Amino acid sequence: MSRTKRPGITGQKIPLAGSNRVEPEGAVYVGDVDPEQPILITVYLKRRSPDKFQPGSAGDLARLAQPITRHALAAQRRRTHAHAASRIETLAKKFGVTVRDIDLVQRTVMLQASARLMSEIFGATLRIYDDGKHRFRARVGQLTVPKEIAPWTRAILGFDQRPMETRPVGRLRALVGDAASGGLWPTEIAALYGIPLNHDVSKVCVGIIALGGGYLDTDLKEALRRMGREAPVIVDKSVVTADPSLPPDDPPAPVNDFGGGTAADQEIALDLQIIASLLPKARVVVYFAGNSTQNLVGAINKAIFDDANRPQVLSVSWGSAEKFWSESARDAMQGVLADAKRLRVTVLFAAGDELATGGLSDGRVHVWFPASSPYALGCGGTLPTLGADGASVGSETVWKEGLSGTGGGISDCFPVPDYQLNLALPHSVNDGAVRRGVPDIAAAAASSPGYRIIFNGAEVVKDGTSAAAPLWAGLIAIANAQRDTPVGFLNSALYANPSWFRAITTGDNRVGGKGYDAGPGWNACTGLGVPKGADIVAALAAVPVA
Repeated sequence: MSRTKRPGITGQKIPLAGSNRVEPEGAVYVGDVDPEQPILITVYLKRRSPDKFQPGSAGDLARLAQPITRHALAAQRRRTHAHAASRIETLAKKFGVTVRDIDLVQRTVMLQASARLMSEIFGATLRIYDDGKHRFRARVGQLTVPKEIAPWTRAILGFDQRPMETRPVGRLRALVGDAASGGLWPTEIAALYGIPLNHDVSKVCVGIIALGGGYLDTDLKEALRRMGREAPVIVDKSVVTADPSLPPDDPPAPVNDFGGGTAADQEIALDLQIIASLLPKARVVVYFAGNSTQNLVGAINKAIFDDANRPQVLSVSWGSAEKFWSESARDAMQGVLADAKRLRVTVLFAAGDELATGGLSDGRVHVWFPASSPYALGCGGTLPTLGADGASVGSETVWKEGLSGTGGGISDCFPVPDYQLNLALPHSVNDGAVRRGVPDIAAAAASSPGYRIIFNGAEVVKDGTSAAAPLWAGLIAIANAQRDTPVGFLNSALYANPSWFRAITTGDNRVGGKGYDAGPGWNACTGLGVPKGADIVAALAAVPVA
């Protein structure tokens, strides 16, 4: 679109470090953005002084472990970020931009104006693309920020609306005819790992991030009935204001917008039925938002600071290869996940379902972000084979079925975190360097036996690391129920206690020879391994808060 200067919008501009974005891969340019279309952006604030420690380092993790409450952190933020927000508010008034929201606790300012005006202020080049599944707006190139707010600007999200990675609809397997005996209910898979389901978990709260879809309450009720489980309290919560900037033929999904068969609907049904079945009488909050980077970061941010529900664990089945995140967008997410650590919220992410390459064909391997964040608990996938009794694991390997299988490898972006320093991490296939290893943990993710759920009234089987994440979220919530204080950031404790796991030593996640192999101890396919459920619950009951 045109970037002709509007009279009055002058002054020095500073390039926003790490904001460069390339054209979306696999998508076709179909036109420019309507210059009068309203744009809603989120400005993430930072302090002027840089962080003292490298993310994931011993000093960084110790700093974030200092005890603080939501109210105390809120008071601190009002002192440290009020000036930055005031500068942005003044700039907005000067240029005629609407300030939709200021949240000093979450360190965000939401601004709205026409595409033309926003582009002139922030130097954004905006275009419309179509990837065959979605038509969306994308930003190409680097942003520039007016000098008067540049020192306090961490990231600007919302110009780019390319969707997060989701799973193809075709991977859903209906149970009909002879296949009706296939799949295991989530409670049966939990039993394979000795996850105890008889504890009182009524005091815990778990959050699920749901992007661009919904669920049928009748499906959830029927699944719980067939598993013989009591229902938790379900809270549906819209956490990001509907973005008026999306094209009119691809509007943002409202709360619980069940599409009847979309990949997002399937994902939410899977996540919710796994967690609900493991946690009777608990509180489960589904945080709904549109499918974009802006909304993923925003939904997690708002969930962490949800003072009404206070989730102790968050399960996130969304993400994409690190290369698809600009540095500034990753930095915004890093700030959010650092707050999760401060507030003792455990955040789990799926590690991806397209093996070591992340489904890309650029000759490199790719791990998923946010699973690769040093503050995240990344979940990989396995392929368990049932024993003769049909109720135990006879053997278990890395999940790899054709071109589907667990993501995992070495990050291109993050250094080795403190909790992985004592591991024999493999060298990156891309450049030979040693950095953050992904995933941290694993659980069943293969289509066989697969997770049996109810979807659109029928029994179906689902697979994916997006099933391993909510399974682990349920396990951690069960452990939290035995404690007075949520365990919070778990990575350090898990890596210090490999005996809590059964290592997966067979298999690989290679594509065309590129990828990583399983082996004793931690590996870049299944991390530390699969849980010894009862042992972990008992051990975490006594683990100090980190």
